[in-house]
Amino acid sequence: MANEQTRLKILQVSIELFYEKGYDAVGVQEIADKCELTKPALYYHFKNKSGILEGIMQQYIDPVVEKLREVVNSSSSFEESLHNFAYCYVSEGCENLHLYLMLMTMQYSPPMSEFNNAFIRHCTEINNIVKSIFINARGLLGNMNGRENQFATTFLGMIGFHMCEYHSEKEPKMNKSAVDMIIHQFLHGIYSWREY
Repeated sequence: MANEQTRLKILQVSIELFYEKGYDAVGVQEIADKCELTKPALYYHFKNKSGILEGIMQQYIDPVVEKLREVVNSSSSFEESLHNFAYCYVSEGCENLHLYLMLMTMQYSPPMSEFNNAFIRHCTEINNIVKSIFINARGLLGNMNGRENQFATTFLGMIGFHMCEYHSEKEPKMNKSAVDMIIHQFLHGIYSWREY
């Protein structure tokens, strides 16, 4: 049990440091110091910084990706899929806000970087889940014309932008009402603000 607690502490401390400074600016020694561990003790749990990053992905991101897939697959309509995905995505993001913001900023890391190599699979999976919502709605929406990926990217971008905006106000307000407003704007466009 102590080993698992130490492992989780290393992951949480790493998330905080990567969020504050960026992945490349943090060294293993700094993580060990902040965890009050020796480097050999840290290496007992993770063979290197890249292993810590992979641990973060397995511990925190893989379960979220699976939840997102489940809520979309259990939805019975296009709008329900959008709502369920967005509620899950936002609630998971708010639950571990620093991890979410770290991932948001670091997804634009150089293509050959360690971080990008670790995160790209997860990013692609999340995008594919959203894309599947639009693929399944082809018969309902006549304007797809092969633009499912474009719609998925726009939808994810709107949610991500609002998450970052709410965080910058220092009081997360991403609740059901905020998510409903985002989805309403996405579905009805710029003039929907007058109706909402």
